[in-house]
Amino acid sequence: MNSSLIKILDLIFLTRPVILIPVWGFCIFGMYSFKSQYLIEISSAQALLTLLFSLSVASVYVINQIADIDVDRENEGFALLVRGTISLNSAYGLCLILASVSVITPLLINQYELSALSALSIILGYFYSCKPSRFSGRPFLDFFSNAFGYGIIAFAAGWHIAGGELLSRDLAASALPYFLLMCAGSISSTLPDIPGDQENGKITTAVYIGKKNAHLLALFFLLFAAAYSLNHHEYLPFFCATISLPIYFLYLVFPVKTVMELTYKAGGTICMIAAAVAAPALIGAALFVFFSTWLYFRKRHGIVYPSLVPVVIDE
Repeated sequence: MNSSLIKILDLIFLTRPVILIPVWGFCIFGMYSFKSQYLIEISSAQALLTLLFSLSVASVYVINQIADIDVDRENEGFALLVRGTISLNSAYGLCLILASVSVITPLLINQYELSALSALSIILGYFYSCKPSRFSGRPFLDFFSNAFGYGIIAFAAGWHIAGGELLSRDLAASALPYFLLMCAGSISSTLPDIPGDQENGKITTAVYIGKKNAHLLALFFLLFAAAYSLNHHEYLPFFCATISLPIYFLYLVFPVKTVMELTYKAGGTICMIAAAVAAPALIGAALFVFFSTWLYFRKRHGIVYPSLVPVVIDE
């Protein structure tokens, strides 16, 4: 394969497109909540605006990998910036391009609110990833800021793309259960990284209060999301919470690594299935990204990713 094409593919997958799927999913949740329909159709214009917004999050993913390069060397898994062949200068350049496109392009088509949401996403991502703030390494700020990015900002982007007003009490009330779901998933996703985070002085919530207490806190948020959703007749987040709960209870009984990973990986998959049920257009996009990512990592790096089990790397 042409070396230039390989470098382009490396940069594309540095943006971690497979975890852009949740960004699209939470945008869909926002559209779904505003339209109050059981099945929504997404126009090509709405899909383009969603993609533009998601580029801001892609730039944040690159920022996060740059900032976490030392921690990622200690943690298990396959961090592309650590184990790949991409230079830091290339990563910085990619980050700048993505951020610029996501903020400037909406301005050119009079989408000022969307541009502001993209900018807010990038600013939050910087504070989440970079010193001295580095929310990702501070207890409670880590999962709160992550959940705010998905459950509030991405949700609000979808709400706005569907035609909703951003400064709306209905927006806040509708976004809350999705914010709570992301609190649970964000906490759970840090449990496998506890050893590497401790080694590098990164005090996440899981490091600060311990693995068991962190899991109980995540379980609390999941139960809160289910109760709130049921009380406010928000059946889509209620479905996401209640279907995920058995996995969280299972981890209390069998606290093994595979079940630990399932809490947030299967839980996230359940949420995306719910988003795909609300907007079937997500199915094709998600399958394309998922298969492309699997093929890239299999052919380029010889590993199976994405996977519901921990990635094993032969050193």
